[in-house]
Amino acid sequence: MFIQSSKNRVLGLLGGVALLTFSTAQAVEVNFSGNLIENPPCDVAGPDGPNQPIKIDFGEVGITKIDGVNYQQDFTLTLTCGPELGNEVPLFLQYMSPLIASYDNKALRTNVTGLGIRLYHNGAVIGPGTGSAMKMSSNGTATLPLYAVPVRDPNPSVVLREGPFTASATVQMLYP
Repeated sequence: MFIQSSKNRVLGLLGGVALLTFSTAQAVEVNFSGNLIENPPCDVAGPDGPNQPIKIDFGEVGITKIDGVNYQQDFTLTLTCGPELGNEVPLFLQYMSPLIASYDNKALRTNVTGLGIRLYHNGAVIGPGTGSAMKMSSNGTATLPLYAVPVRDPNPSVVLREGPFTASATVQMLYP
């Protein structure tokens, strides 16, 4: 009885498989193509245009008024890659300089002892050696509003002297 029942199950399965057997079919070849590129060319533009140095002039800065808020200078970086890069591509702004203020690791050291510059994006400090994440828009561009503010050493024994000041860093946009 057990053998007969198993035999019926096997015949039933074979009959089901026979129903799934296909007859002659038409076939079409599918071709795929594209062009691999390492990185699409992108331009980083500041106020003076693509791939030009960014010059931020604080003008006349009152020594006693430096508080990390006064003298804020706004500027915008624009990354243009074209649509080849894609939509919603993650980007990373890297802010690089070995010149970090000894009294503030989020400030760039200037040539004047006790004076530094902080860089901000969306209200958050971007310290030298760090960066800020963002996404590429659908048209292959990304706009990054930034601002810079002078800061001073909080140690009262450090006296700022009148005169010009400078600082330099590198801003690099990283993308896939």
